[in-house]
Amino acid sequence: MTAASKAVSQDVSKPAVRIRDITTSLQRQMARPGGIDIEAAVAAAEQGLEGRREETLRVIQDKVQALAAFCAGRPAAPEAELYAIASVLVDTAGFLDMPAFYEAAYSLCEVVSRMSAAEAWSWPSIDVHVHALSLILGEGGVASDATLLAGLRAVVDRTPAPG
Repeated sequence: MTAASKAVSQDVSKPAVRIRDITTSLQRQMARPGGIDIEAAVAAAEQGLEGRREETLRVIQDKVQALAAFCAGRPAAPEAELYAIASVLVDTAGFLDMPAFYEAAYSLCEVVSRMSAAEAWSWPSIDVHVHALSLILGEGGVASDATLLAGLRAVVDRTPAPG
């Protein structure tokens, strides 16, 4: 008998794993009679978000302005702060139906991450993203020109990947 087969035969003697049927509080609430169905809950949530759309857009505008001001200063070690601002933009845009803005902010996060890992910083790559975010935001979060997003993807592709 080999050492591997001995180990397997020894594992058989261990007690069997017990699987318990646990009901979560969410499952209990969903099982109660009454309430609302999932479609109604989603509709109510979307309506609630839509009611906060203007406020959320102001937050995004403020962050884009802060991003532009930060980049204009050309700080020596910008990676952490730049990534933090860009990730807030990604998170916030995710609440609203702004796919182009979301994609541009995500692209900025990717570029910052790649440049940081490769220790190859390029302010023009950052600047083009900041300008694109401003343009897309001016169009309500949607890009009327697909070449803008294609250009940002090209910048990401041209940036050295980590590893």
